[in-house]
Amino acid sequence: MHHLSIQSSQGIKQAQQPQEERNFRPGEVVTGKITKFFPDNKALLQIGAKQVIAELQASLTAGGTYWFEVKEGGERPLLQVLPQTAGKQADVSQLIELAGMKPNKMNTSLVEGLMKQQTAFTMPQLKQALNLLQQKELQPVEVRKQALQLMLQRQLPLTESVLQAITARQTQDMTASLRELTNTVPVGSDKATPLQQMLGKLAPAGPAVHEQQLVKQIIQEAQAGKQDMYQAIRPSLPAAVPSFTVWQREWLAYDKQMDVGRSVPQQLIQESGSSSNRTTGILPFSQALDSFISEMQLVGKQSPAAQESLQTTLSTVRQLLSMFPDRSLPHEIITGLRTALEPFQSAPMAQDIYSQLAKGNVDNQQLQAKSTELLQLLQVTQTNEQSKDGDFFKNLLQDIVRQTGFSYEHDLNDADATDLPLKGLLLQHAAQGSERAELSSQLLQQITGSQLLQVQDDKQMAYIQLQLSGAPFGFDKDILMELEGRKEADGQLSSDHCRILFYLHLPFLDDMVVDMYVQKKAVSLHIYTEEGKAEQVMRPLQQKLKSALDTSGYHLSSVKYTVSNNAKEASYVDTSLHAVHTEQKGVDYRI
Repeated sequence: MHHLSIQSSQGIKQAQQPQEERNFRPGEVVTGKITKFFPDNKALLQIGAKQVIAELQASLTAGGTYWFEVKEGGERPLLQVLPQTAGKQADVSQLIELAGMKPNKMNTSLVEGLMKQQTAFTMPQLKQALNLLQQKELQPVEVRKQALQLMLQRQLPLTESVLQAITARQTQDMTASLRELTNTVPVGSDKATPLQQMLGKLAPAGPAVHEQQLVKQIIQEAQAGKQDMYQAIRPSLPAAVPSFTVWQREWLAYDKQMDVGRSVPQQLIQESGSSSNRTTGILPFSQALDSFISEMQLVGKQSPAAQESLQTTLSTVRQLLSMFPDRSLPHEIITGLRTALEPFQSAPMAQDIYSQLAKGNVDNQQLQAKSTELLQLLQVTQTNEQSKDGDFFKNLLQDIVRQTGFSYEHDLNDADATDLPLKGLLLQHAAQGSERAELSSQLLQQITGSQLLQVQDDKQMAYIQLQLSGAPFGFDKDILMELEGRKEADGQLSSDHCRILFYLHLPFLDDMVVDMYVQKKAVSLHIYTEEGKAEQVMRPLQQKLKSALDTSGYHLSSVKYTVSNNAKEASYVDTSLHAVHTEQKGVDYRI
């Protein structure tokens, strides 16, 4: 075979040079065009976006395009010309034939995609990728092609298991898989109990409750001798309902125990990896509290408008029953109550009232008691929702990442067998040959695929992508976060220069992408939605966002809204920090 010894060209215009020096690695396959000859057997080659001066050791043709294999890397790479048909220019079909495969439409599409994306690959890698592309039982061909291109870009192992993990990550919704598995894991099985508990955290029935705030509210009322929270949680207490005196004594004792825990250095608390109240001591009436929290989640997943409507209707019902305890409620009031209860059928407390109204056998005293209980539940839920601040969501995000097990292999040596994350529990579940183990395997592949694609970095920048269950945030689908940030001298990400994209599917606003750019503590937002109503909903919240950022030491500089038929596609503008900075020229809201 022919060899070329090449070196970086001198005298090429700076504008034609890429921003970063192109590094050839041994074995890499490249295509190059000879554009010009120089004296002393040298020629100018165009290889992708790079121009190089090559010392010719073979007779090649000016204007000809050839396939080369890098034999030696470094500052003066050595290229070997690959065989090709005489008189023909190098094309994709020739390369596919060199890999021992047929140049059909499927194979050609894969290689053309790699060339277009300027993805580096070796001949053995190309052969492996083309072989995996033929395995039709794995995924549809377009899905396999995109996954293989991504695997080559990231230099991931070209194996069937990695391909399955990447395609699972790209095509499946983790939130849906979690809920499907939750419905199949048998309740009451000793082996399944830890898994059931973890699934309950990652796929709750509704938005995660601010448990710390709830416990704080209970303790404050116990200290003040108030019974509001006691009365609200009372329906969830066991049949032998404790008196308020017992309730108060238990919570005050717990608070005293927590005081001891608060004296533990903060570093030790952070190293425990959890922000839960349950790490320091055992919560009083924990089963009743869990049951009440489940009720809160079930009513909390409904829209604020639906909750407000039900609260108003329940207040009217209670007022009428107090004024006229011996009279039947007017028909229109009963109809209005049933209508307000309809969205809350998944909550047992609401469903109980609705079913009795449908049967027509509820008496006034019973209806007033149940309406009071449901109204108290709604009020506690609303107060708890309003207490969710930045720290709550930061801790929730950290808990989800830890509980999912994205760093499971890294933490394996230090892992507590009694406190395994979801990935560890799924491995146990699958190994035990449990019923519907294929669901465990499917979810494992999604988590593994997310791990493989999670971090990509270079000398100056880091790129992080997180796919998280949306259920704890009250969403029906996954949350996808993409973070791009500059590295400090110590390798840590800079909090002054970064970009974060949130891909969300909201229950009432549908698909939304929030593009957040931070530069020197100034925060710019670009919000892409498919509906114009999102701007109407979000504009009144901008001042609250500005105040919260000011408190955290940041400044909200601008907010821009874009309505597009496909919000996710519209957000795929140039993802470089420079592009986002220059994009801020045309904003419709500037502070």
